[in-house]
Amino acid sequence: MMREEEEEWRSVHEVLLIVLPYLHSLFELLSMTRVSRSLRDAIRDETALWTNFVIEPPLSSRLTDDILSEITSKSAGKLKTLILRQCLRVTDKGLRRVVDANPLITKIIVPGCSVLTPKGIMECVESLSKNNHKLETLHINGVNGFTKQHLLALSTYLSPEGTIDVEVCPKCDQVMMIPPCSRESCKQTNERKCRGCWLCIPRCAECSVCLVAPDTESQEAACGNDDVLCLECWLVLPKCRFCNKPYCTIHSTRRHEIAISDAASRPSFECEACYYRAGTNPYEVDYQI
Repeated sequence: MMREEEEEWRSVHEVLLIVLPYLHSLFELLSMTRVSRSLRDAIRDETALWTNFVIEPPLSSRLTDDILSEITSKSAGKLKTLILRQCLRVTDKGLRRVVDANPLITKIIVPGCSVLTPKGIMECVESLSKNNHKLETLHINGVNGFTKQHLLALSTYLSPEGTIDVEVCPKCDQVMMIPPCSRESCKQTNERKCRGCWLCIPRCAECSVCLVAPDTESQEAACGNDDVLCLECWLVLPKCRFCNKPYCTIHSTRRHEIAISDAASRPSFECEACYYRAGTNPYEVDYQI
């Protein structure tokens, strides 16, 4: 019996090793290290697993410059993709340290990293452009202070097929992200009237459809920042059990899930506002990296 169990575990372990390269984020990698000691050692020692570095909420709130440098060092200078979403404790200095140690980076995606500055981003991109190296992707939505001159300079450091996620808004003339509109009538026109940034054109926080038509119905989301949802998205998204407001997918990590004992019951959650109003602080959760 023991031998059969050992063989079964060995088979499971081999399957897990095959799955490792397909894991999406640091959170998933760290979760796998808890399965077994041998799997933890395999993850720690396999450089190829660390060439694409992805940090997303809830781990974003715990990431500092030192932690970022320590974890990305596991790639042994072969880091290709650096994705930091809403990492509010990462500074220009920390980002530059990673870039200098990994000159082969082709993608830098730092949406919502509001502590970063245009100067710091420019210096990192310039550093990577040495030896004719070109960035393929640069996402900087949420990093404030970029100007038309910054965009013009950045375009010279990207490959011919390179993409950047911000541009000059035709409505307010500011450097902002301009999302595509999923409304069919807008897709059919070459110069869509709803082309503009999130501040100039009201949009659904889930599908980005414009909400400017007089017959368009919208509903409030639980995300805050005056975010709204189109009626189609509002109807299908899970809602807070108290205020009946849903989160969009991007902010769904803010949901405070309610434990249910009945397997047949539908999952339930409270939004941050209702959870906090009930007397429990949702920010007390301590996420460890």
